[in-house]
Amino acid sequence: MIISSTDELIKTTFAKVFSFVFSRHSRPLLGWLAVCSLELVTVFVLLGCSASQSEKPNVSLDAATFAAPTELTAALADPINIDLRWKNNATHAAGYFVEYSPNADNEFITIAAVPASEARYRHPNLMPQTRFIFRVLPFFGEASNIAEITTGKKGSQQAPRKGIKTGPSSAPTETRYSVKSASTLAQAAPTDLKATLVPPAGVKLEWKDHAKDEDGYLIEIKSDPNSDFKVSSFLDPGTTSLITYNLPYEAKLSFRVRAFFYGQPSNLAEKTTGREPSDQTTQSQPSNKP
Repeated sequence: MIISSTDELIKTTFAKVFSFVFSRHSRPLLGWLAVCSLELVTVFVLLGCSASQSEKPNVSLDAATFAAPTELTAALADPINIDLRWKNNATHAAGYFVEYSPNADNEFITIAAVPASEARYRHPNLMPQTRFIFRVLPFFGEASNIAEITTGKKGSQQAPRKGIKTGPSSAPTETRYSVKSASTLAQAAPTDLKATLVPPAGVKLEWKDHAKDEDGYLIEIKSDPNSDFKVSSFLDPGTTSLITYNLPYEAKLSFRVRAFFYGQPSNLAEKTTGREPSDQTTQSQPSNKP
């Protein structure tokens, strides 16, 4: 007998079960069990093959969203400038911190924050004949709405009005969302950002916190409509306000805030700088001695 589908095979096999139970003229028990067991094995083998052919491996949404950068390389642009390049793999990175290890150990410091669209950075004006070790660290999190102010003319800085609190907020009263899950990333973003001028060149920023597991908050500023936002401040987790001064005078500034977390770093890349250009020039000069 030829069965055209696994569904029909299942139906046929279990029909035999009922036939055996209700028939008084069935074959011997052991013989029937052997035949039925073989057909059941066939059913599950066919089902397994069908599943393996029709189902493709599912890549974790979080793994793709928060993937680490790879293929970091460091090359000398000239004796004291190092160019870094890497491959961006995350589908939803907010940006990348470029870091280096001053003592060539496991301690790294941030030297730049670049937009998610970038995959290169030049570390300029370095110490000659020095070994540098780099890595690239992605950060993730949705930004708030944008708030704007226009600063005033140069003058004495006024104090903010009384009653303004800065720093972490009190105990949360609303539902908090994970910034480390792709499914709740948008819900964890801060909202209702307000910017209030503190004359002549200060600003008070306030926002609502919706994240529960952020590594901190980033304040980002843009002074040119055609430029990207740049990271200007790192704040503690749970922060909902900030007052800052010393902004440029008579400037229209845009602000946004981001609850963020650090992703996994790239591979390490190292390079040793060359001789200082002036040293090379001196050594290449011909001697004037007779």
